[in-house]
Amino acid sequence: MPPYAVLVDDYPLPRPIAGHPALEFCNTWAGWADPDTHGSEWLTDFDRFVVWARFTGLITEAAAGRLRGRTATAVLGRARALRTALYDVALRRDGAGLAVLAAEAEEANRSTRLVATGSTIHFELPDDRDPLLPLRSVALSAVELLGGPDRDAIRACPGDGCGWLFLDRRGRRVWCSMAACGNRAKVRAHAARNK
Repeated sequence: MPPYAVLVDDYPLPRPIAGHPALEFCNTWAGWADPDTHGSEWLTDFDRFVVWARFTGLITEAAAGRLRGRTATAVLGRARALRTALYDVALRRDGAGLAVLAAEAEEANRSTRLVATGSTIHFELPDDRDPLLPLRSVALSAVELLGGPDRDAIRACPGDGCGWLFLDRRGRRVWCSMAACGNRAKVRAHAARNK
């Protein structure tokens, strides 16, 4: 298994490196930095999307169990469109992606309910059998990130063909992962020095 991947329920998925579920979602596509390449899709079917959403904590184990094995091609298509829009908005802070993100987030918000847990009150998505649950969870997570203090800490990895997103709260992080892009850059720099 490459250093940027992890096996979850027998599915290879991208290793969490971003620091926020919305950015981890963007990283389910490999090839952002080089639009001329074919890229690589991690979410090849709805089942993998459900497993990924559970793995990142966006949906519960129980919800994932109810959604696994379903075919929801239209939802997967919307999720991929949201991912592209989110990537655009996260880096450019505007653009055509904002309309897609707004539409998905507004629909997700209409699905929330107010609940009390302990001494707090908050909105949550119903944990049901609706195949839109993972998509709605991603949309709300994206709004939380983009409307919060971490918005200005979003960075894209400069590694060859990478472009994965991550939070750089201290202003010192360069690579998505030292084990992947960071090491490759160090090896190339070393080779160039020794020529």
